Amino acid sequence: MHLAQAGHAVRVITSTAGGGARGTTIEQGVTVERLPAFVFGHAPIMPRFPAALMHATQSDSIVHLHVGQAFTPEMVGLIAKLRRFKYIAQLHIDFRPSGLAGVLLPLYKKLLLKQVLQSAAAIVVLNDQTLQVVRQTYAYRGNAYVMNNGIDDAYFALKRVPFAAQPPRTLRLLFVGRLSRQKNVSSLLHALKLTSRNVQLDLVGDGEERDSVLRIIAEQGLKTVTVHGRLPRDTIMTLYQTCDALIMPSLYEAQPLVLLEAMAARIPIIGTNVIGVADHLQGAGVITEPSSVGLADGIEQYFSRYALLPAMVQQGYRAVERLRWGHNLKAYEALYEKVARA
Repeated sequence: MHLAQAGHAVRVITSTAGGGARGTTIEQGVTVERLPAFVFGHAPIMPRFPAALMHATQSDSIVHLHVGQAFTPEMVGLIAKLRRFKYIAQLHIDFRPSGLAGVLLPLYKKLLLKQVLQSAAAIVVLNDQTLQVVRQTYAYRGNAYVMNNGIDDAYFALKRVPFAAQPPRTLRLLFVGRLSRQKNVSSLLHALKLTSRNVQLDLVGDGEERDSVLRIIAEQGLKTVTVHGRLPRDTIMTLYQTCDALIMPSLYEAQPLVLLEAMAARIPIIGTNVIGVADHLQGAGVITEPSSVGLADGIEQYFSRYALLPAMVQQGYRAVERLRWGHNLKAYEALYEKVARA
């Protein structure tokens, strides 16, 4: 969106698996093409993606590839050779095995993903740890950059009710993210049985752990937990306005955009002591261990440290101000120009 507003021709090819109807639309100045997909091993497979990419590119195109699952990266790497365009690979995190197809992940990384990354004109990562993985595991010797996620100005402008003098009687917790093993929602649900506090939990998102999440909710009799599935941005923004805290029970992260958005919106955050979460929350949120006991303790800390929360959220707000899209846009424009000239 921000690149389009700056006058660049931007086209997004994605799948219907992330929401939205099949077809091509113009959204905030960006041409968005959503292709039908089926899911295999947690990855949306778009059979029509190769043809769509061939049609959308030419030799002077620059493709920005978000590496998130199998099939798409390999198709970009192959078609780049046929169409002779350059591509930038953005690796958010070095994924770990999950589900039945997870046993194939190490082989896939070695035989396919490594070749795709090594052929990229540049690689973008979110932190130094992933940069080391790119250099050591994938033996990439080209231009690699640590570039932060950008935050839309709308989150900084979000209006929330000021802190009351006393903590709420019922804590309205919000989780936004994929229902996957990485996000550790099962531990969060078990934590609700360990705390003596009244907690209302809204779970926003979908994924391969959905059935497991619903089963735990039923088995534990968690009547104050609502599973919303995927929601449009406007609805999520409303939840950002009304929740008492955002909770991130993750086992590992890179630089979760949800966390940064919550910091920009001045939402108190309970997060786990893992890379990608704790490094952003130092002094700006409650940090706890990624276990049921730890998350229950994090909920308790919300109450015991309630008087400190206003200062915490203000520190978080100041920390992410530099990540406004207006600042990041210039960095991305410079990267595209450098790749185009190379």
